[in-house]
Amino acid sequence: MKKSISPIALIFSCGSLIACTSALKDTFKEEAIATVTQNQMKTALLVASEPQNKQVSSLQSETQEKQEPVGKNLDNNKKTKKGANQQPTEGTVKEIVSGDLMCYVTLVDNKGIQHNVGASFEICDEKKFLNKKVRVTYKVESVNDCQSSEPCGKTRKQSIITKMEVVNESSKKDSYILSNGKWKITISNSNSWNGVNGTGNVSYQGCDINGKCLSLKGGKIVCRRGLCLTAWKNANYTYILEQPITENGNADSTLIVRKDKTEILKVTGLK
Repeated sequence: MKKSISPIALIFSCGSLIACTSALKDTFKEEAIATVTQNQMKTALLVASEPQNKQVSSLQSETQEKQEPVGKNLDNNKKTKKGANQQPTEGTVKEIVSGDLMCYVTLVDNKGIQHNVGASFEICDEKKFLNKKVRVTYKVESVNDCQSSEPCGKTRKQSIITKMEVVNESSKKDSYILSNGKWKITISNSNSWNGVNGTGNVSYQGCDINGKCLSLKGGKIVCRRGLCLTAWKNANYTYILEQPITENGNADSTLIVRKDKTEILKVTGLK
């Protein structure tokens, strides 16, 4: 015989089911809130850790940057040693300064290139070399490698000037003639140039094939990039004599005449 469920039991059962459902809903809500809170905390921690990661990355980069120059300095030292034989042996002394570790000389070579080279302290005592064309001798010496003139026990080997002598200007030609069969150019007082760019008082006389001549004075010399240029002004005309810098000095010269900025004459093959 089947038993029937009483209405009262059914009511209690439903009540319990509703309570359980409500309790489950509350549990789910609490778990969801806890999950959201945990996610927010993780996000906050991730955001907070980003600057730290950037700082660590930055520190690593800085460490690498600080480590790199060690190798670069070695390469630079090798280049310096290779270029030691290219130090100028002749030039015009622009400046002589006595430093803590050595004497420092500024030389302008025959190509107009400026060099800052070390020298012995004895060179600094010789002010007679200033603005003079000189010939120098180098020697590898032990020099102080301290932060100041105070001794610290550290030294290094460096090629420095140990001897300097004034070049005898009288041995150079003060006057010479250039010609290509059609033009004849006479240059005089060339020794008025002391080796400093933009100086000199060079004289010029140019004659064409018809014997028509022009004389100019006050020529200034500039030497750079393998060329020496002597320029004269005559009203709005400029006369420029180009002479390549070579070991034997036998390269052909070129005369260029400009009116304002326009080239109106170019004479080549002058020897």
